[in-house]
Amino acid sequence: MKYLLITTVLILSNCLLSAQGNVPAMQFEAETLDLGPIKKGEKRTFSYTFTNVGTENIEIDLVSGCECTTLDWPRLPIKPGEKGTIDVIFDSTEKEDSDPVDIDIYLKNLDPKTGHPMLKILDYSFQLEL
Repeated sequence: MKYLLITTVLILSNCLLSAQGNVPAMQFEAETLDLGPIKKGEKRTFSYTFTNVGTENIEIDLVSGCECTTLDWPRLPIKPGEKGTIDVIFDSTEKEDSDPVDIDIYLKNLDPKTGHPMLKILDYSFQLEL
């Protein structure tokens, strides 16, 4: 009976670890960027680079930000071990304050815990010079 209990616990532990191992994981070089001083009307181009450190392909469904931000992202799946880049163009023309800006990355991949699409949030900040 003791061996049956130990065997059952080991099998269940292995199943749980295997299920958690299929989670896509985006590891960013930086999740927060400070663009420094920016003159009103200036445009700034920059990127967020990430590596898929998970065991499942990452598929980005949508990347969104405020109206001051133009975004481009990989449309094809990013395989485990591969890198991807989110390209950003920030246009300060309509900005009145130095508010931080969020960039939301919606994945097609589902969170195994919730069953909902996964979300990753990045941000950048700037100091607006009028």
